[in-house]
Amino acid sequence: MVSTTPSSSPPRRVSARPPYSRSLLPLRFKAKLLPGRGNPSKSRNWSRPSPSRLGPSSLSSHESPLPLVSPLSRSSPYSTRDYLRSKAIQILESPDALPLTFFLNELNFPENSIDLMNARKLLNYLKKNYLTSFCLCLVSYLKFCATEFVNCKEYAFDVLCQILTENEHGLWQETSFMNKELKSALLDCLNTESSIKILHKILDFVVTIATKEVRLGSEWPELLEFVYESIGSDSDSEEKLKCAISLLYKLIPQCAVEDLVISIDSFYDSLMDIFDSQEMSLEVQVQAALASNRFLCYWTNRSDHDRYSTVLLVEIVLTIATLIEHGSDKDILAVVNELTVLAKEKPWSLSSQFDYLVLSVLRIVDGVELQDRTKIIALEFVVALSEKRVEGRRMLRGSQYIILKLLEKILLLLANLEDDPESGTAETDIQNLPVVRCLARIAAALGGEVLVNNFPKLFASHFDAEDWQSRHAAVLFLGIVAEKCSKPKELKHGWNQMAGRIIRSVKEDIHPHVRWAALYTIKQFSKHFKPEFQDKYHEKVMPALTKAMDDFNNPRVQTLLFIMQKVNHMVQGETLKVLSAVAHSSQDHFAEYYSSVMPYLKVIMMTANEELDHNHLADSVECITMVWLAVGKDKIRSDIDMVVQLLFSLQGSKLEENDPMRSQLLQAWARLGKCLGHEFKPYMSVAIPRLLKSAKIRSYIIIPENPDDVDESDGSIRALILGDRKIWVKTKVLEEKLTACKGLYLIADELKEGLSVWIKKVARTLVPRLKFAHSEEIRRVAASAMPVLLKSSKVATQEGYLEWSAGESPFKKLCSYVVPALVKALSKESLLEIAAVILDSLDECMKMSEHVLDEDQTDLFLKAIMNVLEKISSLSRSKVGAIEGINQTLPDEENGEEQKVYDKAAACLSTFIITHKNSFSPFIVKLAPCIELMWVKDRIVEERRIALHVFCDVAKQFQEEAFRRCKISLLFLFKACKDENPEVQEVAAQAIGTAAEFGGSVFKSFLKEAVSALNAVMGHRNALQMEYVMAHDTAVSALGKILQFHREKLKAEKVLRIWLGHLPLKNNLEEAKVVHRQLCSLVEVSDGELLGTQKAYLSEIVAVYSEILWAGKKLATEETVNQMIKQLKLHSRRSPPSTWRSIMLSLEPHLQKKLESTL
Repeated sequence: MVSTTPSSSPPRRVSARPPYSRSLLPLRFKAKLLPGRGNPSKSRNWSRPSPSRLGPSSLSSHESPLPLVSPLSRSSPYSTRDYLRSKAIQILESPDALPLTFFLNELNFPENSIDLMNARKLLNYLKKNYLTSFCLCLVSYLKFCATEFVNCKEYAFDVLCQILTENEHGLWQETSFMNKELKSALLDCLNTESSIKILHKILDFVVTIATKEVRLGSEWPELLEFVYESIGSDSDSEEKLKCAISLLYKLIPQCAVEDLVISIDSFYDSLMDIFDSQEMSLEVQVQAALASNRFLCYWTNRSDHDRYSTVLLVEIVLTIATLIEHGSDKDILAVVNELTVLAKEKPWSLSSQFDYLVLSVLRIVDGVELQDRTKIIALEFVVALSEKRVEGRRMLRGSQYIILKLLEKILLLLANLEDDPESGTAETDIQNLPVVRCLARIAAALGGEVLVNNFPKLFASHFDAEDWQSRHAAVLFLGIVAEKCSKPKELKHGWNQMAGRIIRSVKEDIHPHVRWAALYTIKQFSKHFKPEFQDKYHEKVMPALTKAMDDFNNPRVQTLLFIMQKVNHMVQGETLKVLSAVAHSSQDHFAEYYSSVMPYLKVIMMTANEELDHNHLADSVECITMVWLAVGKDKIRSDIDMVVQLLFSLQGSKLEENDPMRSQLLQAWARLGKCLGHEFKPYMSVAIPRLLKSAKIRSYIIIPENPDDVDESDGSIRALILGDRKIWVKTKVLEEKLTACKGLYLIADELKEGLSVWIKKVARTLVPRLKFAHSEEIRRVAASAMPVLLKSSKVATQEGYLEWSAGESPFKKLCSYVVPALVKALSKESLLEIAAVILDSLDECMKMSEHVLDEDQTDLFLKAIMNVLEKISSLSRSKVGAIEGINQTLPDEENGEEQKVYDKAAACLSTFIITHKNSFSPFIVKLAPCIELMWVKDRIVEERRIALHVFCDVAKQFQEEAFRRCKISLLFLFKACKDENPEVQEVAAQAIGTAAEFGGSVFKSFLKEAVSALNAVMGHRNALQMEYVMAHDTAVSALGKILQFHREKLKAEKVLRIWLGHLPLKNNLEEAKVVHRQLCSLVEVSDGELLGTQKAYLSEIVAVYSEILWAGKKLATEETVNQMIKQLKLHSRRSPPSTWRSIMLSLEPHLQKKLESTL
C-alpha cells in the first residue's frame, strides 16, 4: 500500500516494469499542473507520447500490484486534497501506463468495496481539477495501449465517454486542441482497433458527437474520408469496411444525410459492389442492407430516391432471403425493423417493388429454424403498411395474392398454439398472443371483406384439418376479425359459408380449445352483426346447435346450458359469454327462455362465489345482467334481491387491483340502472359512490426506478408517450376508471332527471376527465356525457328536483361549468376522432345553454375550431400529395370520416353564431381572415365548403354588418369562380348567391364583378359536362338571386336574357325548384323585361315550362307545377291562335305532346 507520510518511499511497482527514458515523457505531462480544467493550448512543445510507456511488457499473474488509491489514516499529515493531488499527478506524469491501468482496474471493483469508493473519489478529483489533462491521458492510452490490456482499454474508453458526454455541449468542443486530439484518436482507433466490443463503443461515441450541429463535410472531413476510403473498391480490410458501413448506418439519422452522402452515385456504386461481391461476408451485406434502408428513409430528394430505390430494395430482399437460409434471427430482426420504419415514413417508396418485397418478408414466417419473435416481426411490417391509411392500405388492398399469403401466414402462426386443455384463462392468454394482436390491428385497418370474403377455400381446408390447431386457428381467426375489423358488417357475405361450420364445432369438435374458439366466434358474431345475425341467419345457425339436444325444445339456449354442465371451466366460461351475446342480440325475444336459464345462472354464480373463483363469478354476473337487459325489468323482479345482495357483499370486500370482479361490479351496477330505470333509485346511494370513486382512481401510473426492468409482455402494464416523456400505466386500473366513467354516463342517460341530487357530483367527476391525457376512450366517454348531464339538470330544475342557490338556476350554473370546459378540451385535443365527439357534445350543449361564454372563452372557441379545421386540411393535403406519388385515389370511406369532422365543426360554429349572436359581432373581424385563408389556391374543396358554411351563417345572422367587415372575402369568391375545379366553382357560386341575398348595399358595389364571375361559371367550355353541371346550376341560381335582390342596379333585360337562356336546371334539383319558382313568380306578374315587347320571349318561357312539366315533380314543387299549368292555359287563351300555334310547333315533338295533353 502506498504510504501517505512525507518520508515514505515511492509506491512499490511491479518487478516486470519495463525501463523507460525521461525523454519519452510528453512535456505537457511534465509541466506544472495547476488546479483547474487546464488549457492544452498553453502547453509547451506538447508531443504524442511514445507507445512504450503505455504498453508494459507484462503484468505478472502471480504478483498482485498494490492498490493505487489507499484510504487515508487519521494520523496522516497530508490532507485528503493533498493526497488526491499526489495520486492524480502520479497518473498524469508517470513514465508508463501502470498507475492509470491500476486505477482503471479499481474503478471496476465490486460495488461498495473501499477500493472502488476511493477510486471514485480520485476520478471526481481528476475531473474537477485536471479534466483536460486527464482526458488527453486517456486518449493517449487508447492510442498506444498494448493489445493484452484490452479490458483496461475498454474501461478507459468508458471513462472518457462518460466525461465527454456529461454536459450538453461536450468537452471536445471547448477547445480546438482537445477537439483535434480526440478526433485524431478516434480515427486511429477505428483504423487499428482489433477488439470488436471496443470498436462498437467507439462507433456509438462517434455517432454521439457527430450530431446535426456538426457539419461533417467542413468540421470533420477526416471522418468522411475514412468512411469512403473504407467502403471504396480499393479497401483491403473487410473488418474496416464493415466498420465504415456500420458507422454510416448509425450516422444517417443523427446528421443531415446530404452531408454524409457527398456523391450519391459513388455511394450507390459502393453499396452495389458489396451486394454483388461473391467474397463479401454476410455480416457486411447485412450492414449494407441496413445502410440502404436508412438512406431510402432519410434521403429527401424525391427524384434521386426514385432512381435508386428499386435496385436497393431488391438487394435488401435478397439479403433477407439469405438470412432466412442461415437462420439468422438477430440480423433479420434488424433489417425488417428498418424496413418497417421505411414503411411508416415513406410507404410510397415501396411501390415499385411492393408485391416482391412484401411476399419476401412474409416468407420469414416459413423459416423452420427461426424464432417466433422473428416471424412476428414480419407480420408487424405488414401491420405498419396497413395502418398507413393512404398509400400502404391501398397497395395492400390492391393485391389479392398478398392478402392470400398474409392469411396463410397468420393461420400458420395461430396453429402453433400449444395444447393446454385445463387452461382457465384462455381468452386472456389468446388475446395477448403477438400474432393475435397483429391480426387485430390488420383487421381494424383493412376490414373483414378484404381478409375473409374472397378466400373461403382457405378457411374450408382448415376447418376440415385433422390437427386441432388448424381447426382452432380458422375459427379463432374469424372471431378476431369479427371483433376487430372497422366495419364488421363487411363480413355478412361470408356468414353463409362459415357460420354452420363454426356452430358444428361447438358440439362436435373433440378438443376444448376448438370449442372455446367456436363459442368466442359466435359471441363476436352475435355482438357485432346484430340484428342481421339473428334475423337473417337464425335458421342456419340455431338448428346446428339443437341437433345435439333432441330432448330439449329450446332451439338456442338449451344447447348452451348443456355445454355449461358438461365441459371444463374454460369452455363453460366462454359459453356464459356467448349466452350474454345471444341475449343481447335477441333482446325481448329471449324472454321466453328466461325461466329455464336463470336457475342455472344463479347456481353458477353462487358456486363461483363460494369457491372464490372470481373469474367465473365475473362471467356469471356479466351473463345475468346482460340477460336482464334483454328481457326487461318486469321479468327479473324476483331475482333482483339475490344478485344485489351479492353485489353489496362484494362491494364491502377488498378486491385486488387485478380482480376481474372490480370492473364487473361497476358494469353490473350500470346495467342494473339501465334495466330498472327510475326503479334503480333505491340502489343509487350504494352504486353511485362506488362508480365515482373508481372514476377518480389515481393509482394507475407507474414510475419505475429502472425503466429497462419494466415488463410489458403480459399486457398488465403498457407504456404511453406524453410529449417527450414516457410513463407506464396499469391497464386493469385504467380499464376500471374507464368502466366507471361509462357506468356514470349510462345511468345518467337512463335516469335523466332521476339522477337529480347526484348530477353535480357526477359532473364534477367527469368534466376533469375531458382532458385526461392517458386514455382517449375516457375523454370520449366524458365528452359524450356532457349533453346528457345538461339535459338531466334542465329537466330536474324544471320539475323542481334541484334547489336554486343565490337566485341562480342550478342548470345555468352547470352550463357555465360544462360549456367552457368543453371549449378548453377542444383546444387541447390532439386526436381528430375525439375532437369530433367534443364538437358534437359542444353543439348540443350550446343549443341548450344559450349564451355562457365570456370574451376570452369565445376567442378560445374560435381558435379551437380553426385549429381542428387546419388539422384536417393538413392531413387531407398530405394524403393528396402522397396519393399523387402512387397514382391512386383517396378511398371514399377515409374522405368520409374527415368530412364528418368538417361538418361537425361547421355545425358547431353555426350553433355558436346563433346562440352568441349578441357577443359574436366583435369576432367577425377575427373570423374573416380564417375564411379568406381557406379560399387561397392550394386549399382543398372541403376547406372551401367549410368557409362557405361559415360565410353563409355569418351573412344570415349579421347581414350587411358582416359584409362591411369582410369585403375582401367577396373578392376571393369572384376569383374562385374562375378556378378549373368544378367543385370549387360550385362552392363559390353558392356563396355569391348568399352574399346577394344578405349583402345589402355592400354587395351592390360589387354587382359587376359578381355577374362577371357567375358568367365565367355558366359559360365555361365544359359547363354542361357531367363534372361541371352542378356548378353551372348553382351559378344560374345565384344569378337569379342577384336579379331578385339587386335588379334596380342592373341592366335587367340583358341579365334576364342570360338567366333565361340557362333554364331549366336539370341537375341540382334543390336549386332547380328554387329557380323555377322564381321564374314562375316573374311570369305571374307579367314581368315586362322578362316577357319582352309584345311577349317576344314567351316562346322561350313556354319551352322552359314544357321541359319542367315533362320531368314531372323532379324539377319543381307541386305548387309550382300547378301554377305553371295555370299560366300556360292563360297565355294560350290570350295569345293569337297563330302565335300560339307557332310556339307549339317550335317545341320538340315529345314536349309538344306533353304540353297538349296537359292543357
